[in-house]
Amino acid sequence: MTCIKEVVQVLETWAPPAWAESHDNVGLLWGDPDSRVEGVLTALEITPGVLEEAKELNANLIVVHHPLWYGHRTRLLWDVYADRLIYHLIQAGIAVYAIHTNADHAPNGVNYGLCEVLGLKPVGFLHATAPSHGIGYIGELETPIEIWDLFHLVRERVGVPVIRYAKGKDMLIRRVAVCGGAGSFLLPQALASGAQAFLTADIPYHRFFEAQERIWLADIGHYESEKTITTTLANLLRTYFPMLPIFVTHIRTSPISYWI
Repeated sequence: MTCIKEVVQVLETWAPPAWAESHDNVGLLWGDPDSRVEGVLTALEITPGVLEEAKELNANLIVVHHPLWYGHRTRLLWDVYADRLIYHLIQAGIAVYAIHTNADHAPNGVNYGLCEVLGLKPVGFLHATAPSHGIGYIGELETPIEIWDLFHLVRERVGVPVIRYAKGKDMLIRRVAVCGGAGSFLLPQALASGAQAFLTADIPYHRFFEAQERIWLADIGHYESEKTITTTLANLLRTYFPMLPIFVTHIRTSPISYWI
């Protein structure tokens, strides 16, 4: 029998909660640590669709990247989307474990996975916060390519139909900085790394001014840049619990649609 605390131990050995940012909300959000795990579902975030999927799969533990709330709560309000979802998850007997910015910092976490998907050879952290972990990654292409070929690769492999960008230097691209999610604050580190392009998401308007003619700064979507973590988490847990049913959500959880 595998219990929740055994799954938690594996996750927290891989990405300790101490690596998370101070504003974050990670760990076992609710659930009995000693209860038996019938199945695990990994997701970037929980939506009503993911809840229904977990029930259909008999997965009583969801391992999620984005927690359902940040900061302190004193009550659950029925007319608040996340609160109502929490109520339904608890009612269904589904425990939830959140592994957010600590997974961003993990050596083979969110950003390592993004490098792999794009065919970039990971060569090191974009910003090392300790010898064992850091934020973002630097990856290199085996053969330098035009920026438009890189953008085509991004559209094809991460599935984003629109890329917002600031024009960098007219040169072939070999070294690429990546940071899944809102990572444009790492622009100084991307510039210092010698990268010709920096792929991230949620880029503020004025940040593009800081990048133009210096580095190709591209917004490739928050969901799209982080979704590989669902497979990373599932594969990690399958290594330790080969007999446990472990699933990756089939639901596109992003609330954003594109009109092109």
